[in-house]
Amino acid sequence: MKLAAVVLALSCSNGGPGEPAIITPNVELTLQPIASNLSSPVHLASPPGDDRLFIVEQRGRIRVVQNGALLDSAFLNIDSKVTDGGGEQGLLSVAFHPQYAANRHFYVYYVDNGGNLQIERYTAPTASSNIADPLTAFPIINIPHPTFSNHNGGQLAFGPDGFLYMGTGDGGSGNDPDNSSQNRNVLLGKLLRLDVNTTGQTPYNIPPSNPFINVAGARPEIWAYGLRNPWRFSFDRADKTLYIGDVGQSSKEEINAVSDTQPGVNYGWRIMEGTACHNPPMVCDRSGLTLPVHEYDTGPGGTCAVTGGFVYRGSAIPQITGLYFFSDYCKGGLRSFRLVNGAATDVREWNAGVGTSITSFGEDRHGELYVISHGGTVGKLIRAP
Repeated sequence: MKLAAVVLALSCSNGGPGEPAIITPNVELTLQPIASNLSSPVHLASPPGDDRLFIVEQRGRIRVVQNGALLDSAFLNIDSKVTDGGGEQGLLSVAFHPQYAANRHFYVYYVDNGGNLQIERYTAPTASSNIADPLTAFPIINIPHPTFSNHNGGQLAFGPDGFLYMGTGDGGSGNDPDNSSQNRNVLLGKLLRLDVNTTGQTPYNIPPSNPFINVAGARPEIWAYGLRNPWRFSFDRADKTLYIGDVGQSSKEEINAVSDTQPGVNYGWRIMEGTACHNPPMVCDRSGLTLPVHEYDTGPGGTCAVTGGFVYRGSAIPQITGLYFFSDYCKGGLRSFRLVNGAATDVREWNAGVGTSITSFGEDRHGELYVISHGGTVGKLIRAP
């Protein structure tokens, strides 16, 4: 990755209707190198209250950065259980339990050797351990996936409510041939919400506020639906807004943003691709659908797949507080917007020096952001000297 300065030409930008103009101060950013020579990194997370960074390698390993150094030994190595065909499969994310310091539980999302989506819980020996035992694996959920290798989703995250959220893809191929995203009786093309605070051999319970409990023809695990391939989503740690970067088909890349307490949202795929009618192609019923707050065209300038990120809530760069950062896997660069009254404002493209093949963003315990490149590097977003 090219670690040059990311320079933003900043100016006054109007807010939504009736809103005062938003002025973003001049600031220059750069990426501080954190780790290199990684094997296809795709995710980064930290346990609550812990300064270590845990980096997910697609082949099936989790690496640790401690005190600024990448440790030689893997925190977890489950490569024998993971299918990594070099595309969208592999070990895709890790999430640490909110009470990790006490229970030492962490959860991984991967594509198993049968091509299915697997969530497992592992337990570290101590909260400070840098090596976890693969034999502590406890299956949470396995979701059958069709014969296609793409659209596996890949994100795990604990929400502000303490429940575990899981983003699944629609099953692959193009145009969602099985219409899985709109079918509430399957778990593909969905955002799932699970209560993993269980005892004994119960893998999870259904949170009582999930929207489709006791609804005929619907799975109770579903929190939201109508997603194509929600590769990365996050919760704003300040106002708890849920942001989802959903990869488009061939026309639109989209970012959705709703309150974390809003259940049963239908994000529209395959009826819509972004704000455009998709299936049928000319006339579609938008009633009951939640459309994206921001979209951009697939193709122009080399764009191909949105990589969702985070709202910046750190303290090191107050000028960018409240901006949601994201990227595109093919075109790369940094992009951002500010959400005002449910609308994306102050939309910007910061396109100098971040490089391409951005697979994910990460957030540490302090709210500082990291950029992960599939080429093998992780950089921290900092103010340029």
